[in-house]
Amino acid sequence: MIREQKIDFVIAWVDGSDLEWQKEKNKYANPGDTTLQVDASMVRYREWDTLRYWFRAVEKYAPWVNQVYFVTCGHVPKWLNMDAPKLHFVRHQDYIPEQYLPTFSSHPIELNLHRIEGLSEHFVYFNDDFYLTAPVQETDFFVNGLPCDSLEETPLTYSWRTPMNGVRANDILFVNEHFDRKQCRRMHKDKWFNLRDPHALIKNLILGSLNDNKMFGLNTHHLPQAYLKKTLEKVWETDPDWLSETCSHKFRDSQDVSQCVFKFWQLMTGEFYPYNKRKFGRLFQNGACLDELCDAIRHQKYKAICFNDAEKIDFEMARKALNDAFDAVLPEKSSFEK
Repeated sequence: MIREQKIDFVIAWVDGSDLEWQKEKNKYANPGDTTLQVDASMVRYREWDTLRYWFRAVEKYAPWVNQVYFVTCGHVPKWLNMDAPKLHFVRHQDYIPEQYLPTFSSHPIELNLHRIEGLSEHFVYFNDDFYLTAPVQETDFFVNGLPCDSLEETPLTYSWRTPMNGVRANDILFVNEHFDRKQCRRMHKDKWFNLRDPHALIKNLILGSLNDNKMFGLNTHHLPQAYLKKTLEKVWETDPDWLSETCSHKFRDSQDVSQCVFKFWQLMTGEFYPYNKRKFGRLFQNGACLDELCDAIRHQKYKAICFNDAEKIDFEMARKALNDAFDAVLPEKSSFEK
């Protein structure tokens, strides 16, 4: 097989157990600001001890990957082999403009990924709760140089209870400021109405009957996301103000936009290859689906998973169960470990 392009992986991670980091975070947190209570909560930062399995999975299931960019504020896991041939250790200060630092929000970290020195034009971004769980090919992420993705219209359900609900609405507002829904649908009809993802096709056909120029919402899928670096550069060039304002917030804020604006930009411009992401992976909520999640890992039911933390769970029990499941299929050290 002739490789079409080099594909890099990028993962962002924070060691929430680091006391110095906690002290720094608390300097900027405002306990009286209710919009920050969810985002600044330590639930978002507690450590599952599964990161080494992320690296093991990459080496076992995606040996073709070009380079792995590991992004942190400076945290280095004790077991990490900094001399691993494919590893690039990236600190926030290495690529995020100084005026946005320090940050305790994922948004500045993600919105500035295109500034990472040496990053390939074709890359896949992983949150630290996104894991490969079965063998993957380059064509699971890029085909004909285009990111594999699914355009699925999904009406936005909205609440002010958490900052992220405001962000989801802002992402769609951002799209609607720059794109006409009906025009994009006409221009890229073969991608809006595609048989590769029947579920998305049905939803798009139903919502397509609503003759509106504005988007109602788009499914984000919560799975590893393929990007063209030029997309990030184009969005920054087109609308820098909202992105810069988001990056200035130390914590996630209801006025932010997220990295989803890059995904949505690729969808609206037709810069993607239609792909069934439901077959590729699945989002699990830890509290409700722990047994199902562990079973999916052990039996490789999906190529990728996302496990979202839940506040009201027996954390120690859940952490042990998750680590046991990963260790059952990924027991051997990778070259990324000492």
